[in-house]
Amino acid sequence: MSGAAALNGAAPAGVSAAAFRATMRRHAAGVVVVTSSSGGVANGMTATAVASVTADPPTVLIVVNRSSQSYGLIRRGGAFALNFLSESQQEVASYFAGSEPKSFDAAPHRPGVRDCPLLEGCAAHLECLVEDRHEVGSHAIFIGRVVAASAGDAAPLAYFEAGFHGLKAL
Repeated sequence: MSGAAALNGAAPAGVSAAAFRATMRRHAAGVVVVTSSSGGVANGMTATAVASVTADPPTVLIVVNRSSQSYGLIRRGGAFALNFLSESQQEVASYFAGSEPKSFDAAPHRPGVRDCPLLEGCAAHLECLVEDRHEVGSHAIFIGRVVAASAGDAAPLAYFEAGFHGLKAL
């Protein structure tokens, strides 16, 4: 069956949201705090829906809930930063999880090239300018062109089975 046929209603009914979430918990993913800033307001959100798109030009994508503060800041500011957390930053991941806005007073950081906060102690950072946006259901996919990158030596933090795990052993 072609993809077009599946989209035209010939596909099976699908799976429930609960079955989808249970299955996705089996996918280990790196933990990232996506930061954004616009008009003097900054926000951070913990995310695992982050992927590279292409190396030439360097491009990534993120998925953001359209009801979140981050969505509006990224749309208005036209930029976001990816803070790839290190395994010592489980508390940072928990702090920026959830939908309520968070203060950066409790998170040591510095401004990036477009004023998106770069958190201290991360395994790596990418700073991006928004190139495109696609809205799908309750979320939006932002595609960003990478304009700055840095990587350190810290082992990354991963999310698997609803918990955080260090990867130093690897």
